[in-house]
Amino acid sequence: MKGEILLILAFSLFGCHQKQTLDGEFILKEAISKHDSLNVWNTTKLHIHIQEPRLSNPYRYSILELDNSSDSFKLSRNRDQYISEHIVESTENSYVLLDGKIETDSVLIKKYRLDPSRNIKYKDFYNQFYGLPMSLNNSVEKIFNTSESIFNNEECYKIETKLNKSVISRYWIIYVSKYNKTIKGLEIVFPDKPNKGERIYFEGFVIINGIKIPRIRHWHELKDNMYSGTDVIVKELTD
Repeated sequence: MKGEILLILAFSLFGCHQKQTLDGEFILKEAISKHDSLNVWNTTKLHIHIQEPRLSNPYRYSILELDNSSDSFKLSRNRDQYISEHIVESTENSYVLLDGKIETDSVLIKKYRLDPSRNIKYKDFYNQFYGLPMSLNNSVEKIFNTSESIFNNEECYKIETKLNKSVISRYWIIYVSKYNKTIKGLEIVFPDKPNKGERIYFEGFVIINGIKIPRIRHWHELKDNMYSGTDVIVKELTD
């Protein structure tokens, strides 16, 4: 009888352990703690120089200023011989400058995407991507499934999620290393369009304000894994 009780307890403990290791919410919290052990993301400031080459634009550079404590945002980017600045000081105060002034030429506005209505999308994108995995803490509406998988030749936890608002898509698959609980990449999917989507591989880290931020993001097409571009944090800038 005593042996049977011990056996039942052993199976119960084993079952709890199995459930925990495949609990997507728990794994995400572990990853967030691994990247932001001081829990400072919500009040941190980023001021970084980014290189963002794309096949259609191999010489794209940006400077990102993101202040989570004030929820403000500024993205400066080279546009041929010009510099554009997408600025969000608050939800009520958002504007775009081209070479330091508000542009009124409709041709230039269309060509360089200077419509201020794009600013919030830029802000959401950069906050979500450069805050990974911390930004998932408040943006995941639902976790559909958690399993084990191989991603970029590494054993990972595969966490299938739905975000509370769309950043490219509302459906993201997050890959977290089984070895050290860091985020290794993600897939952005469209359930009703299986050939549409992105696969992003992360490489290396940069430490900013004590936060371990993925330094390089390689973008590939989901359907055939064809390369489409890269994001690189070149360096942190001083104010």
